[in-house]
Amino acid sequence: MHPLIPFFPPVKFPITDGFAIHGFGIMVALAFIVGSNMAMKKAARDGLDPELINRLVGWLVVAVFIGGHLGDIILYQPQHYLDNPIDILKVWSGLSSFGGFVGCLGVTIWFFWNEGKKRIRENKHREKAGLALYPPIRYWDYAEACAYGWAFGWILARTGCFMAHDHPGLVTSFWLGARGICEAYPGDVHVACHDLGLYEALWAIPVSIFFWFSDKRPRFSGYFEGWWCLLYGGARMFYDGLRTHDVRWLAGTLGTDGVTPGQVMSSLMMLLGIYLLVSRRNESAARTRMVGQGFADPVADRMAALALKGKG
Repeated sequence: MHPLIPFFPPVKFPITDGFAIHGFGIMVALAFIVGSNMAMKKAARDGLDPELINRLVGWLVVAVFIGGHLGDIILYQPQHYLDNPIDILKVWSGLSSFGGFVGCLGVTIWFFWNEGKKRIRENKHREKAGLALYPPIRYWDYAEACAYGWAFGWILARTGCFMAHDHPGLVTSFWLGARGICEAYPGDVHVACHDLGLYEALWAIPVSIFFWFSDKRPRFSGYFEGWWCLLYGGARMFYDGLRTHDVRWLAGTLGTDGVTPGQVMSSLMMLLGIYLLVSRRNESAARTRMVGQGFADPVADRMAALALKGKG
């Protein structure tokens, strides 16, 4: 079967002669909306406070761009930025998905650690007032909701990459090959190559279905984080082998072409996933841990306070 995806230029919506909204940006925005919505729904199912996820999202947007840009600097183009240091400030240019992951992880840990400290102080005041305590805020519980929602958002984010032709790969006759985007044959619509953005978007669909069915019953704390790391690391290890241009580490060692930074990070991600799935398999799920503990509901209290404020 011949490649079926015809050539189309990167999707843009012109606003003025010198300004256009890119399809990539629209899809990334939708990814954050859908991913956070799915994460908030899971948080609610687990007896957590969905509003914390909503407040985290703004920080994650910043972390994706700053972390992604720093990842590009460190892993892919250190010499370019040494030669052009002003480009370090252009956080919208040159993004690495693994840099974005690390940035989001760091921000998520900081955010829930800080919120956990606030909850401890809040509960001390409630205890003195003779009020029921609010449930503690634990990183692992909320990170599970974030990992769950990330899978759904990734479908849209990588669709944006496909719309921009950000990740063309090797020339291919595979039926999902995209025509006219090959770097070795620019503009030649008769030649097709792998579009790695498309492949990751398609890969994220069954992963999201797997996550959706898995969440039908309580899972141990670390389940979705572990599976996301293991599955994405494995997929990315394969996809990076289809790249046409990339930094190669250890090139020539043992007669090989070397490995990409993405493959190194993928291997670490897979090891982390295995570690989480094994080491945390006996951790209780938030959904079962919150039952029957006599905790007050911060969501209900917040809604009641807003209702009273509205009447006032």
